[in-house]
Amino acid sequence: MQKIDPSYHDALTFLIEHKQAVVSSGDVDLGNAIKGLMEDVEVMDRCIDIMGRQDQELRMISVRLHPYNSIMGRSLERIGNTTIDESFIEDLDSDGMSERLNSTDKQIRVRPAADMRCMISLVDHVAKKTRFRKELRLLRIVRTVEEFYQNTSDMKEARHQAENFLNRRMRKMFPDMTSDEAAELKQRSTEMMDQIEDRIRDERQAQTREAREKKEAAAAAAKSTGSADGDEMELSEEEIKKGVQVGRVERRVAGSTRRIPQKIMPDPEDPTMFGIVLRNPETQELVPAKKRGQKRYIEKNREGSWIETKA
Repeated sequence: MQKIDPSYHDALTFLIEHKQAVVSSGDVDLGNAIKGLMEDVEVMDRCIDIMGRQDQELRMISVRLHPYNSIMGRSLERIGNTTIDESFIEDLDSDGMSERLNSTDKQIRVRPAADMRCMISLVDHVAKKTRFRKELRLLRIVRTVEEFYQNTSDMKEARHQAENFLNRRMRKMFPDMTSDEAAELKQRSTEMMDQIEDRIRDERQAQTREAREKKEAAAAAAKSTGSADGDEMELSEEEIKKGVQVGRVERRVAGSTRRIPQKIMPDPEDPTMFGIVLRNPETQELVPAKKRGQKRYIEKNREGSWIETKA
């Protein structure tokens, strides 16, 4: 077992942590175990890989190649007292496991041997036909269905792809799936599809609402700071020829200095002076912005930033 890829250790630790649910065939609630998998995608992926026998050593355990055939038979065994705990995985990375298994003291050898049988049983309950494997397969199917919805904004198209997958491709994902299991998983997946659509619809509505609120807040902030009275920072070719440009003018806002986008242009009466201008809402012409009846002039400071000044 020390040859098991270390990338599987977290998944194996998870199986040990939820061992009662994994080996259950009756009324034990699988809710916490399933929730844990949904919250940790990497662990779920590794459990799915164990189910698919992707790791060579775990595959040897599943089919009972030597030396595992001397520990347990190939059939699925239910161990009444699962003594194994998370420290078993930690011991795989040390020499302590081998020392205890080869100890001359029988009492010392008993515990690691029993833990190994428990570990094999847990792997079996993931890779063979069990209640836990069925739930793991459902998670894998639902995850595929969710991907259809994430890859398109068209809910009808996503459902069409999902239904096509359930009807034609699901059995290819799990070739050993029986007709009864396929029918049950298809029904449960279809029911969860409605929940997925409701959740995604709510998420998209929330995103739209949040974007609208941010836009409205930005517009309100621009108006409150006098940013060209909410004008868009767009210039016509004629305005550009007149020397109009968009610059960021430093202003004190809420106790801090901010650079506010403003339209600025040379003063027609004194081209050496620059002033802030805004668009007349009636004529759409650019006119000097005024503060207390005076034109709002600006100049560049030593740092090259525009600052408002007095004429």
